[in-house]
Amino acid sequence: MEKILALWAVPRSASTAFERMMRQRGDHSVHDEPFGKSYYYSEERRDTTRYPDIEPDSQYNFGVVLERLKKEREQQPVFLKDLSYQVTPAVNEKFLSHFESSFLIRHPAKMLPSLFHHWPDFSLEETGYAALTQILETVKELTQKAPVLIDSDDLVQRPETTVKAYCQAVDIPFIENALKWSPGVQPEIIQWEGGWHDYTQSSEGFKERKKNDYAKIDDHEHLKRAYEYCLPYYQELYEQRLRIQ
Repeated sequence: MEKILALWAVPRSASTAFERMMRQRGDHSVHDEPFGKSYYYSEERRDTTRYPDIEPDSQYNFGVVLERLKKEREQQPVFLKDLSYQVTPAVNEKFLSHFESSFLIRHPAKMLPSLFHHWPDFSLEETGYAALTQILETVKELTQKAPVLIDSDDLVQRPETTVKAYCQAVDIPFIENALKWSPGVQPEIIQWEGGWHDYTQSSEGFKERKKNDYAKIDDHEHLKRAYEYCLPYYQELYEQRLRIQ
């Protein structure tokens, strides 16, 4: 059985736009954060303070979700986008052996104010950098090769070149028409509370988003601590990025 193509990302990194591009291709069954519900809603959930009123449900357990994805992959190519921290409880070589893993990062100076805008009480784990580093290092040990990692700035500033390089790296054909899509709500995208995907739902392609109403990192102690925590991880990861010519 061919592996499931996975994009592990930090939050607010244009990962949902990437997912929309993969849907537009039409050659993969695409899943939006299938392990998010494992992390927050399952019997194995990691965080019980974010959604304390949710009754844990075994259908979202990590192994149950993985088995559904594996069964689907027997019939057709499967792609998933998920946030790195949401698979933290399941990460080991056996779990990751079922995936062709790739990675997406964004500079914390751009990511953290956006995350803070939606979840001002985000935890350091929910920033995703430590978890992404853990997954990447485990994948390197498992595959003995350099990971496929792209930086969000490359994706939104040079989408065609970056997506071409990504496709070549993960051995799927580049489809130019997939770089553009029609705006509109996609029910397949998990609608976490707070309007997380409003911009992506109205988008028509990869485009850098500039917001002037986000909090400034230096104005909030929580953001400053998070930035100091995340930056070393980002810098280490950035050195391993796919170099876009």
